[in-house]
Amino acid sequence: MNVALISAVVLVVLFVLTFLTKRRFGVLGLALAAGAMLSSLWAETLTPIIEEAGVELSAPPLLTVVSVSLGLLPAVLLLFSGPSYKTLIPRLGGAFCFSILALALLIEPIGQSLMLSEQGEQLYDFFVSNRVYIVTIGLVAALFDLLTTRSGGRVKASKH
Repeated sequence: MNVALISAVVLVVLFVLTFLTKRRFGVLGLALAAGAMLSSLWAETLTPIIEEAGVELSAPPLLTVVSVSLGLLPAVLLLFSGPSYKTLIPRLGGAFCFSILALALLIEPIGQSLMLSEQGEQLYDFFVSNRVYIVTIGLVAALFDLLTTRSGGRVKASKH
C-alpha cells in the first residue's frame, strides 16, 4: 500500500464521519492536538505492552497503528458529543479542516511505515514540508471556531 492511497482513505473517512456527526471543528481540532501529544508521549511505551498482550502486526507496524490510534482517539470520542453545526456550509468547511489537520498530524507515522511511490512521495513531501503551517493554521482556526461557538444555555432575564 502506498501513502497516497492511505492518505486518501484517511481523508475521506474522517471527512464523512465529521460531516455526518455535524460536530464543530473547534473542539475536534483541539482534540487532534491533544491526541498528537498523547501519541508522541505514549506510543513507544505502549507498543511493547500491547505486543506482550499478544497483538502482532507485520504491515503496518504495530508502532504505527498505536501512534495513529492514540492520535485519533480523543477526536473520535468527541465525535459522539459536543457542539454541532446547524447549516450545511459550516459542516462542509469543518469536516474539510478536520480531515486536513488530522492528516497533517498523522502523516509522519503513516509515511514512515509505508512504501513511497512517486505520487505518494510528492504528497508525503508536501505535507511534511508544510506540516508546521497546516497545523498552525488548523489550530488557530479551531480556536477561532471554539471562541465563536455560542453555548446552548439560556440567559435568565433579570427581575429588576
